[in-house]
Amino acid sequence: MPAAGRDHPNETPVRHPPLKIGTTTATKHTYELADETDLAPDLVRIAMRSFDRQWLISDSRVIDFGRPALWEAMQPDQLFLNQQSSHEIETGPAIVATSLLPDTHHFNGRGGKVMPILHPDGTPNVHPRLLAYLAAELGLDHVTVHDLAAYAAAVAGHAGFTKRFTEELLTPGVRLPLTRDSALWHEAVQLGKRLLWASTYGERYADPEDGRPAGDVLFPLGDARRLRYDQHVGAEVPAEIRYAEMTGTLHLGGGHVSPVPAEVWNYDVGGMQIIKKWFGYRKANPNSRKTSPLDDLHVESWPADWSRELRELLSVLRRLVDLAPAQQDLLDRVLAAPTITTIDLEKVGILPVSDKARKPHRRVVLPEAGEEA
Repeated sequence: MPAAGRDHPNETPVRHPPLKIGTTTATKHTYELADETDLAPDLVRIAMRSFDRQWLISDSRVIDFGRPALWEAMQPDQLFLNQQSSHEIETGPAIVATSLLPDTHHFNGRGGKVMPILHPDGTPNVHPRLLAYLAAELGLDHVTVHDLAAYAAAVAGHAGFTKRFTEELLTPGVRLPLTRDSALWHEAVQLGKRLLWASTYGERYADPEDGRPAGDVLFPLGDARRLRYDQHVGAEVPAEIRYAEMTGTLHLGGGHVSPVPAEVWNYDVGGMQIIKKWFGYRKANPNSRKTSPLDDLHVESWPADWSRELRELLSVLRRLVDLAPAQQDLLDRVLAAPTITTIDLEKVGILPVSDKARKPHRRVVLPEAGEEA
């Protein structure tokens, strides 16, 4: 995947540039970039790093190392689970999730392994017999791939899992304990839905009746956790960010926002501190690696949308921090109860997974009437 462009300076909270959900490839053109006359490029929002949403120019002429299978997988109900498969991790959640097209280094800036839960054709990206097997073992009518993703997020998407399995994670890759207890399964799925709703900024697993409105992760008015700008950032792009633990205040240049618990400020994924990383891309002198003169282009004033995005980011992290104790308790009970083992899955032919089964199931696009096949 390519690196993403910086956030679009003209973005507003209400009207975003059109997202090409379901787009199978970056936009292709028949002429050279030097001959381009259109001043409005196609933009797609992507997941640059964990919990960091940025904008990408969706144009094959400016994208290096695009991954067609990943673009093809984009669809309205898609969810990407990501883990660190190249390096060991010692802190933060073992898996993270996004509904957006993820960058190669989305997890923590050091590679990773992305798994879309749906194939490009919309079928579940798991062994064809796994979901039915889980349903039978748990005594349920059915198990969906979205249930399985929620279960995985609840069990492994918190720092307690990483701490508990630090030695096992020295060999990169998450080994997920699958409970045989239907009550624990149900509890994990419900907990995971809340976590994935927050992780995707309300784009997935929305349920207003359960306090999960679509597309809005900010805490409601009257909630003590609702963030406020005690002093707005202003027009000048801040050069530094700092945290005052005594007051729970985050300072960006002359602006400051609160309440921000220390656990939110310190939240990390594989050692990458989320808030510092997010700010590093946007500060007056960005930290991003410079590979061309284009990297010297940056905003001349702080966009108001970035202030809202920061509130959304802090709200997401606060929700994840608040869910972590319940996730830790759940993990302890899952490990203390009977689980489905590797041997169990091998006996029914679900493991090992064949190379053929790992290949994406692509859509079949039939020609329009009158077109040549």
